Amino acid sequence: MEISPSVPRNLTERDVGTLKRALRRNDLSFSGFTGIYPPEMILASKSASVRRNCIRYTKWLIETASNLGGKHLVWGSGRSRNIPRDVSHRKGFQSLIHLLKESAALADERGIKIAIEPQNRFESTIIHNVSEALSLAQLVNHKSVGVVYDTFHTSLEESSFTRPILLAGKRLAAVHVSDCNRKIPGKGHIQFAPIFASLKRVHYDGYVSLEAILERDPRRDLLSARRYLERMI
Repeated sequence: MEISPSVPRNLTERDVGTLKRALRRNDLSFSGFTGIYPPEMILASKSASVRRNCIRYTKWLIETASNLGGKHLVWGSGRSRNIPRDVSHRKGFQSLIHLLKESAALADERGIKIAIEPQNRFESTIIHNVSEALSLAQLVNHKSVGVVYDTFHTSLEESSFTRPILLAGKRLAAVHVSDCNRKIPGKGHIQFAPIFASLKRVHYDGYVSLEAILERDPRRDLLSARRYLERMI
């Protein structure tokens, strides 16, 4: 499972213990955190104290993900990483680089990947495609910083479903799948066979997480998605 630490509420230390027991009891593994920042947390804030708190929180997530046996943090959270209007783009972007560098040093030690997620223009004002995510990862320049490949965002922002995977190569740290309509794979128009062929070509060996809207019978959708993805893999 890939879990948000802020939905339905901010994760506490007590919650972490409960979560660990629940995962063990249900024979589930924890891939990592997604939706990592609550929407009110602004990473490129004008306030230095707010920015320091964002770094502390990110480091806590890295420690917690490691404690739970996870592999990555999905650095998406479009609203939180957007640069505020009262902050210049240059200064705001530098703040994001600083946060990632400070956090990546700990992620390197803990074996956690920080996966920068390209998000479509309707959800975020920056980092819309894999090329832009890779450029940011290269500026941060830590082995723990990579990128996310998400089929839904790819369908809106890229001209190819396979080229971004080949471009990311070894920097590919997490994969999210859903169809073009956010339903489970097979209920839209995306052709997944070439996507999985490209993942094999770059020797991707991380998690493939289903990030889809489930319909009236979630169990049926989950089983159907699993069968479909196993055929592709």
